[in-house]
Amino acid sequence: MKPKHAGLLLLALAYLAAAGLVLWRTTEEIRSDRITIRLSQWQLEGMVREAIDAIIARYEQLNPHVKVEHIAVPDTVYMQWVQTQMVGGTGPDIVEYVWVWPNLARYFQPMDAEVLQPNPYNRGTPLEGVPWRDTNVDGMTNDDSFVKSLNRYYGITVTSHIPRIVYNKALLREITGRDEPPRTYREFLQVCEAVKAYAARHERSLVPLATSKDSYPFIMYPIVGNALTKLSERLDQRHRLWVTDHEAAVHYLRGEWSFDTPDVVASLQLLREFGDVSTPGFLQRNRDSALTDFVNGRALMAVMPSWDASSLLLICPFEIGAFRFPHPREDDPVYGQFTEGPFSEGQVLTGMGFFVNRHTKHREQAIDFLRFLTSAEGSQMFTDISHWQPATVGVKPSHFAAQFTQETEGMAWGASFMTLSGIDAGMFMRAELSSLWGSGGSVEAYREVVRQGLPSRLRDDLTRFERAGRENIRREDPLAAAALRLADPAAPPEVLGLVTVSNEMKPYQWRDALEHAVVK
Repeated sequence: MKPKHAGLLLLALAYLAAAGLVLWRTTEEIRSDRITIRLSQWQLEGMVREAIDAIIARYEQLNPHVKVEHIAVPDTVYMQWVQTQMVGGTGPDIVEYVWVWPNLARYFQPMDAEVLQPNPYNRGTPLEGVPWRDTNVDGMTNDDSFVKSLNRYYGITVTSHIPRIVYNKALLREITGRDEPPRTYREFLQVCEAVKAYAARHERSLVPLATSKDSYPFIMYPIVGNALTKLSERLDQRHRLWVTDHEAAVHYLRGEWSFDTPDVVASLQLLREFGDVSTPGFLQRNRDSALTDFVNGRALMAVMPSWDASSLLLICPFEIGAFRFPHPREDDPVYGQFTEGPFSEGQVLTGMGFFVNRHTKHREQAIDFLRFLTSAEGSQMFTDISHWQPATVGVKPSHFAAQFTQETEGMAWGASFMTLSGIDAGMFMRAELSSLWGSGGSVEAYREVVRQGLPSRLRDDLTRFERAGRENIRREDPLAAAALRLADPAAPPEVLGLVTVSNEMKPYQWRDALEHAVVK
């Protein structure tokens, strides 16, 4: 056979095979009584896809009349992809989304009635008869589940995340002779010094802690916040056990604290020590560089959020563990005088929210699958395979995920003191960290830079917030008054959408702080 004829024959065979495949799938759909729903998500880390696939297989076993198609899309293109699908009317029935992304109410439908009903897949478990909402560890109070601006339940969340320091167990044992991670801040520094000495003796490229521009904030904010608990207590004039970044900014402009305050100077020294044990130049390094250093044995430890940490189980040729950064406590010889613990990591709030397409033809099946996904059985499968935290009450995390269980007991004052009033101030304080951590950097250099550049940016931020707050009052209260005046006198509205007293107070507090600022 001539080559030309062979090519034509292969082309014809390929065409017939493709046509046959299309015909087979078409007739299969016609013959089948199965309902197909599609689910999209972007979590490609670790074994998340495999966990969802396993849950789908179990769900289809229990519900043979339903087929669930799993669409995994990389996070770099996911938002553009899903919005294009939703606008074009071809969006999946179940979509992983985030409440801050555009057009949530346009794309998705609320589930208020369903979340108040028990999850039928929890029969025979301690959660039997419990409203679906209350089977979530945060009671569906997270921003994805309950969208406050719309006052409706929209999303179903399946996990939560927290940062930790992961470590190479074999390397820790080789360097220090110990199997357990450091429990106190002084032990942490001792381990770091042992790593440096070991690297020098063996002429090995090895650092104590792999850090990057993407990961350092996970440690920086709690380091400063926990180091300044006594300052927070002094600033908590309303005795709420809570100080917001905005309130800390107001106190700063009033001269009630500064970057010369001993507490703050000490917290910056603590940050400096964190930088000294981290990868040189980490402010310019991305997350993949830090991850590569750790996997290849060039770092004993690495700052790692839990969503990335699960991937290490697949790529590390050694056993890994994880621990919380050991913040200095009251007995620390240097920093103990400024702090008071124990330190909470805040309220548990779940994420990875799934939403139901507003235009789905299979609402019942989509919600039913979400029930199984977040049932005791489905959630247990999720954590056992993905090694991510479960979001369902009573479900035990996998052994690895248990190291990332959020600590909720203790102090959590709220203010980080490194973001303060908003975008301008926060970006400035982070942009100038090179004067603290860079070559030739120091605590004194950073303090001088902040003293010069922060006040004007704080005033700009608070001016914008004050203006926006007044505009909100101007817009919302007249609408509520109009609704009352235009309503049928025989059936007046039960609730008026007035601005709350606390939100009404804030613009005036900010204006007063700006007008009477001591720090110029």
